Amino acid sequence: MNNALATSDAPALPTERPRVHPLTLTVVRHKLQAIAEEMVQTMTRTCFSPHLNQSQDFSGVVLDADARVLAQAERVPIHMGAMPMAVREMARAFPDLAEGDVLMANDPYWGGSHLPDITLAKPVFTDGRLAFWVAMRAHQGDIGGMSAGGYSPDAREIWQEGLRIPPVRLVEGGTLRHDLVRLVASNSRKSEDTQGDVLAELAAVNIGADRLGDLFRRYGGADVIGCIEAILDAGEAAMRVQISKWKDGIFHGVGELESGGASGQGVAIPVTVEIRNDRAVVDFTECCDQVTSFINSPIANTRAAVYVAFQYLSDDARAQNDGSTRAIEIRTRPGSLVDPVSPAPVAACTILTASAIIEAVLKAMTAAAPDAVMGGFARRFRFAVAGKDRAGRSFIWHYFFNRGGAGANARHDGWSNLGVIHNPGGTPSPSIERTESAYPFVVEEYALRANSGGSGRHRGGLGGVFKMRYAGAEPAILNAAGEGLRLAPYGVSGGLPGALNDIRIATKRGDQKVGGRTYGMQLEPGDTIVCLSAGGGGCGPASDRAPDALKRDLVFGYVTPHASR
Repeated sequence: MNNALATSDAPALPTERPRVHPLTLTVVRHKLQAIAEEMVQTMTRTCFSPHLNQSQDFSGVVLDADARVLAQAERVPIHMGAMPMAVREMARAFPDLAEGDVLMANDPYWGGSHLPDITLAKPVFTDGRLAFWVAMRAHQGDIGGMSAGGYSPDAREIWQEGLRIPPVRLVEGGTLRHDLVRLVASNSRKSEDTQGDVLAELAAVNIGADRLGDLFRRYGGADVIGCIEAILDAGEAAMRVQISKWKDGIFHGVGELESGGASGQGVAIPVTVEIRNDRAVVDFTECCDQVTSFINSPIANTRAAVYVAFQYLSDDARAQNDGSTRAIEIRTRPGSLVDPVSPAPVAACTILTASAIIEAVLKAMTAAAPDAVMGGFARRFRFAVAGKDRAGRSFIWHYFFNRGGAGANARHDGWSNLGVIHNPGGTPSPSIERTESAYPFVVEEYALRANSGGSGRHRGGLGGVFKMRYAGAEPAILNAAGEGLRLAPYGVSGGLPGALNDIRIATKRGDQKVGGRTYGMQLEPGDTIVCLSAGGGGCGPASDRAPDALKRDLVFGYVTPHASR
């Protein structure tokens, strides 16, 4: 059975609407964007966990009453594309919403992505009726489950991955449910941080709601609401114009995961994309059945990944709202890897499977939009270290350094150390000094990795070299979930692939490789974690690279003389 989404979810548009003054529309559109940005700044300044207040693994959006995204802060694309579904599920669960309510959820089978991502959503009323939502999604440092840090390759069902939160009313009529906060915090290995982070999300959505109230008072609720469809229509028009420039036809692509299938083998994610005039149909119905591994992708995450792929192909910022999704129909098969049913585990969906889905769509679009596609990006390789800090307190440290190189395109070299394709630059590297002061680590090297970008007319972005010594007083545990150890970032149009990820631990007994599905690896005091991140794929034949670009590569050490020949 096909599960057609996006175009079918959008409410029918009225044939006539009140005309919105262009100046008012421009001011409101930019103000909504500013509100989303202020929400994430509030989160940055009030949250507890270092991976949130430094690496900013969270996102804020402003949605209309039907939970369609109108504005989003520039943070984590895979979050923002999935939030509309989560907010809709929350709204369905609580039809008796009132002013002052705030809802909370993380369940992948209630519109969520994976359990570490807790979403808070606050309805905003004007003249007694629901007009908008503001929502924040933040990746918690720990949400319980088998593995410290939230990713367990050994999980075979979702209950092993942590605490499931269906839609609940966290704040009722302005009164915080402290019992719910305690419940969530008590199911985390870092309960104090989790409590502080959830309350920071609450502060962020409250700020968003307050700023919308200011906007209503300045322009009137009716005028602000009147801008909604114009904003969404502009997003739809921008995407349709973009699609109409591409070649019509039926195109095929395959994304790949290195493991997760039967007997630990790789998994293919095939997709068919049909382009007709100004509309795209993205069909995953040939995808394999869901698996007993944490790589399953809930439908909200799959939708978000498809929309991210199309945003990569678009050069119009007006398309960055839910209006653009009206031009894209997504078809899946319930019970498949990209549309699983409970109790399939899903923890790696946002970091691993999302990248493979995006790549599948972009590979399919290579023939339709050759000037827009790019080479492969470094795949995400994340790990968490759990142990005791210098004061004897428990810690969980998440690796957000050294994100790898981006693929090149027909016009530009790839960005170096930008990050993975599902989240390019959205979560910056943390401070080395703050990391060393707060955790028992010493960073010994952090540099670009020469020769890691795929050669081409335009070179893939460079990965990095990151070495960090563990200086704790007793052994710690490392849990890893990653890709890119066997599948290199691909080149396009004759460009060469980038270098692979290479993660190991240098010990007194020699180097130990860290696999992409590592659980419970012991880290001894004095051991050094060595991370060589992948480079991006190149674009175009290397023989066509401009002489001045080759000279620049050598001068800045991006390539060595031997490799440049």
